[in-house]
Amino acid sequence: MQTPWSKFSLPGQDPAYARGYSREFLTSLREIFGPLVEPVKEWPPGTHAWLMTEVPTEGSLSALFRALENRLIPSGSLWVVFPKKPFMKELSFPFSWSEVQQAGLSAGLVDNKIAAFSTRLASIRFVIPLSRRKTRG
Repeated sequence: MQTPWSKFSLPGQDPAYARGYSREFLTSLREIFGPLVEPVKEWPPGTHAWLMTEVPTEGSLSALFRALENRLIPSGSLWVVFPKKPFMKELSFPFSWSEVQQAGLSAGLVDNKIAAFSTRLASIRFVIPLSRRKTRG
């Protein structure tokens, strides 16, 4: 039987951090990962192998992705969580799936996996392209 967190490719021995604010995000985070992912109010200094963030309803998507791209180790994973399309209006989410994806791509990342996070929230994994990893190491 697969674990609830297996689809999120945790980084093994490296710490994993998540930042979000909604009750649904925080409850799902605890249910899926238990103690394997540390919820944080601010990102720890340095670069990291695995980050998850709930996309805020305010602010610049491009600024969010640029800041998080700089926090990844070359082989790191960035998971972004936001409402599934049928729940975007209900949850007052101002961006479309395409806008979230495009912001990640514009920050120099590539998306390579989609996973349900909860009944109403989806997640997309972004990574640094292989062609850029050597220049960042």
